Amino acid sequence: MLVKVVLNKSALNKRKQRFQVAQDYIDQQALKLMTPYVPVAKPKWHNAGALRDSGKVAEPGLVVYTDRWARSNYYNLQHRNFKHGGNPNATAYWFETMKKKHGDAILRGAARILGGKAE
Repeated sequence: MLVKVVLNKSALNKRKQRFQVAQDYIDQQALKLMTPYVPVAKPKWHNAGALRDSGKVAEPGLVVYTDRWARSNYYNLQHRNFKHGGNPNATAYWFETMKKKHGDAILRGAARILGGKAE
């Protein structure tokens, strides 16, 4: 028995477009929902808000904070204590904190975009 599989290029393109829309949604939600957990310098310091405002989507699925202190603050918030006078909700590993609190909601939103159900 010989079976021939024919792919519908139009359907593949539509699926890719829906995946792109879902990825854009995930990236934007991640940036938005991480903001409350990102350390912020005291207002009197010249870099107040620099770290929080440096978040951007470098490519689909890759959110990057470009401030020079981003890496050290992400892994070791004690390096510079921003909690006092800056952002009382600041945490190290702010992406992981955001995922724990909002990950399910983001997945449900992406599933709606893709036309399925998030479990």
